[in-house]
Amino acid sequence: MPREKLERKLNLKPVSKYFGPKDIKASEDVVLLHEELEAIHLMDSFCMYQEDAAKKMNVSRATFARIVKSARKKISLALITGKNIKVHEVKNEFRIAICSTKEDQLEYAEAEAEYIWIILIKDYKLASQSCIKNPMYKNEEEATCNVLPEILYDYKVNYFMIKDIDYDLKISLIAKGIYPMLKEKIELDSLVDIFQ
Repeated sequence: MPREKLERKLNLKPVSKYFGPKDIKASEDVVLLHEELEAIHLMDSFCMYQEDAAKKMNVSRATFARIVKSARKKISLALITGKNIKVHEVKNEFRIAICSTKEDQLEYAEAEAEYIWIILIKDYKLASQSCIKNPMYKNEEEATCNVLPEILYDYKVNYFMIKDIDYDLKISLIAKGIYPMLKEKIELDSLVDIFQ
């Protein structure tokens, strides 16, 4: 029997939810999840230890470490490349993209697989799932790093799960505010547990 899902405690109410450079026009946004902002605030504003901050947010230490790592990558990328930072306003809601060889059931595959499953997790429950055709399937004319991040960005994806990823695709995804997660195996039933 799976353990009961814990609701993350997000107490921070930021004054502003949109940040960006003043000397150039930013081409796009990097989306910082509410929980990522909360984690950065606890770690960097209050100088809390990860274990204490994790307890405050009601998550495991390992989950907290993943949240902080994702937040710092996004903030660093925005500062270095001159992108806007937009704080996601909906608590506990994010989309995950997973490539699959099948349309009717999730069969975990590489980035050029025939289908991409878009899974919405809301309040740490599986809220919805849809499946789209992958434009990179049998596409040898375009580079995956140029096409896939654009598609996933349009679908408002926050995380892209894959077994292995090349450097160009990884950087292109992060540039769009999409965090790649390397997982050897994925099962739909236990997907939400990864984010606990």
